[in-house]
Amino acid sequence: MSQKGDRQKILLIGVTGGTGGNIIKGFLEQNVTNLRAITRKIDLNRPSQALLNQAGIELVEANLDDADSLITAFTDVSAVYCHATAPDAAKPTPLEIARAKRVAHAAKQANIQHFVYNSAGGADRNSGVIRIEQKYQVEQIFKQAGLPTTMLRACLFMEELWKKYTRPAILKGTFAFAIQPDRPMHLITTKDMGRIAAYVIKHPSQYIGKEIELAGDVLTPTQMAAAFSQAQGKPVVYQQTPPWIFLLFFQRDLYCLIQWYRHKGYQADVAHLRQEFPGLLTTFSEFLAETDWANPQLSYENL
Repeated sequence: MSQKGDRQKILLIGVTGGTGGNIIKGFLEQNVTNLRAITRKIDLNRPSQALLNQAGIELVEANLDDADSLITAFTDVSAVYCHATAPDAAKPTPLEIARAKRVAHAAKQANIQHFVYNSAGGADRNSGVIRIEQKYQVEQIFKQAGLPTTMLRACLFMEELWKKYTRPAILKGTFAFAIQPDRPMHLITTKDMGRIAAYVIKHPSQYIGKEIELAGDVLTPTQMAAAFSQAQGKPVVYQQTPPWIFLLFFQRDLYCLIQWYRHKGYQADVAHLRQEFPGLLTTFSEFLAETDWANPQLSYENL
């Protein structure tokens, strides 16, 4: 990055909720500190915002539904990491597309030098899954705006396994998932997304124009159950659940995603990625140890 770029801010979008703090940890671990994060409302009484403030992250109020509010957020910004333009939810929302258009316009007006987007693995392979297809639509919006982009196409976040519909049963000894026991699953942590986003922003000439499917480990559900067993110090059994159970609970979008996992799935080349990004990718066992997985006092909100 140029000297001018070093003085300017890197704008982070979609990192103030959920596990967004891990994205920022990844940036900080790469010694990228000139960070600014968008939030709808600055409230330092919120633990997530207080932590960002303590880490020296500049907070700026902006709303992705209000184009005018983005002007200030993009002032003196040289690069952008966009983690999301809509919340993580069971059902995708069309707001993701409308917000991406506003972000693209603001970035173009601000003459952004590098725009890094957290897309989805398989976005380029006609998945037929709405949540993945929308990520691809967002990619096209950023490209068609003429932005210098890098698409980081994330595979399944390991943090998803911490959620309340998954982890409690695992801690009791049963890992239930609707994937074949021997079907490889590609996994990555949100912190690694931050690490790699920071790395590619520091090396723009190598990564502008590239699309990279990202995973830090690839394991079958049976192998994941063995890793849980090791972390918990007691047996965990894998139980394959039928995909139609999602239809039973009116979750067609999740059903389609599961079917995609079962029959197509991610294709990240983990061995190659570990060579290209040495020391920046976390294995599943490392993730379980680093997050103190077996501690029953912790929850998803503690990540």
